[in-house]
Amino acid sequence: MRILFITVGTGVGESEEKVKSLAHGILYSISQHKPDKIVFFGSEESKRTIEEIKKQYLEKEEREFENYEFVKIDKIDDFNDCYEKMENKIKEYKEEEIVVDYTSGTKTMTTTAAIIAMLYQKKLFLTSGKRGKNGIVIPGTEEIKQQNLYLAYNKYALEKAKEAFNSYRYEDAKNYLKQIVAMEEKKDYEEIVEAYSLWDKFEHEKAKEKMEKVKMDILNTNKSFLGRLGKAEVREEFLIPDLLNNASRRIEEGKYDDAVARLYRVIEMIAQYRLKAEHDLNPSEIKWGDLEIKIKEQKIMEKYEKKKDEKGIIRLSLNECYDLLKDLNDEVGKVAEDKELKDLLKKRNFSILAHGVEPVSREGAYKLFNKAKEIAEKVLENLNEYMEISKFPKL
Repeated sequence: MRILFITVGTGVGESEEKVKSLAHGILYSISQHKPDKIVFFGSEESKRTIEEIKKQYLEKEEREFENYEFVKIDKIDDFNDCYEKMENKIKEYKEEEIVVDYTSGTKTMTTTAAIIAMLYQKKLFLTSGKRGKNGIVIPGTEEIKQQNLYLAYNKYALEKAKEAFNSYRYEDAKNYLKQIVAMEEKKDYEEIVEAYSLWDKFEHEKAKEKMEKVKMDILNTNKSFLGRLGKAEVREEFLIPDLLNNASRRIEEGKYDDAVARLYRVIEMIAQYRLKAEHDLNPSEIKWGDLEIKIKEQKIMEKYEKKKDEKGIIRLSLNECYDLLKDLNDEVGKVAEDKELKDLLKKRNFSILAHGVEPVSREGAYKLFNKAKEIAEKVLENLNEYMEISKFPKL
């Protein structure tokens, strides 16, 4: 069903001739749009124009003017009143095709109608014609002109997409971009949003493929980081700064439990990286023979002998990784004795995403972030550089 929204004024001046001219113009608009229903917006005084419309329609069509409603705007020069009345009707007829004619009415009414049409992507029309000496449109010269709102709407949708992207709301950004019509840069922005959406979910290779399709200087450092990550023999060197940045984004969003889950993985990964990089041991699959070469003290080896499986493989938890570093006389092993870290991890264990029901506070998330970064700096010489070049840009 097609619904025609029309703002209705009272005519230029108060003469009968001017009211008739306005009514004639509105009827012309109705005849061109052929709506199933009409919604008029106007003041109490505008009802005079409606009566003239009905009179002229009866004379021309020889039947009563029907299928319309009149929405009274009490404060015709108040934007909020005009907007609320029009938006309510937009929502009421949201399933229908709506076209908007903003030819007459106060400046506030017509401006509001144009804004409503842009925000809700409705076709906007103006009825114009040749005017006589008294400023009245000459009957028979009327014509309907559609106003092209795409330029304004495209800019609006792009700004909303950027705003969503900068807040890490990638699905919202995609939806705003879908609403853009005929913009040269649209495809690039779609690739960018998809790339960072993938990266935020640790799909690094897919993110890099998407990013390579876009030539923007703002992406260069991130492209470099992903390239180095893809070629790294020990990926943890790049995954640790990436995880820290990811946790930082979650804190920025107020998702503190999500942030702490990532930070726990950072602390775990630091120990794993240290064992690989400095001691050539893979904590998820340590061979008993390799450990015997590294540790000579029998008492210590007895502890690890209990952990090996039938194939002589040892798999270690977070705390056990730090214990092993300590047993290897690695200074990073002292992290396991850090009282502040223990307290923070205890709170993490009581969180909803771990083993408890307590939500993580903003303060708790920040403290764990700073502690994780402090530990990582002891292990990764280039941590701050890598965090900088893997930081997501703001569009």
